[in-house]
Amino acid sequence: MARVCLPYASRAKTFEAAIRAARDMEFRRPVGNSAPLDEWVTAVELVSKDGRWRLRIEEGTVTEDGRDVYSVTCGVSSTQASARELGEVARLVVRGNPMWSQDPAAPWRWHRRTPHPDEYAIRIDVTEAPGQRAVLAARGSYY
Repeated sequence: MARVCLPYASRAKTFEAAIRAARDMEFRRPVGNSAPLDEWVTAVELVSKDGRWRLRIEEGTVTEDGRDVYSVTCGVSSTQASARELGEVARLVVRGNPMWSQDPAAPWRWHRRTPHPDEYAIRIDVTEAPGQRAVLAARGSYY
């Protein structure tokens, strides 16, 4: 999260640099997915060497609050990590840093204070959809 996802969400790393950083941590494309990446690909999924962790890096335009926003997202998930455990990881990442605040309405979401909130926002959240793995994601939204 700290080496790949947060730098990507804050745009300190590009899409390609985030993929390289994940590969440096021994993440690879899933078995059977050996087709070359398209030059214009907007999402890539990588798997840890032991197969326990998945990392998804994506970028593109999404609609938030009725407006189009350029969004970059990097999420990690595991079959062996619950939403609670991923939430604890998020707490460790932001603990003691006054730039982060927890959303009172969503206990598994943290927002980073930015000098230009009208231009961009960065958040970390843990989501768990029924039948899906829990995901810890860092998202940068650029208005």
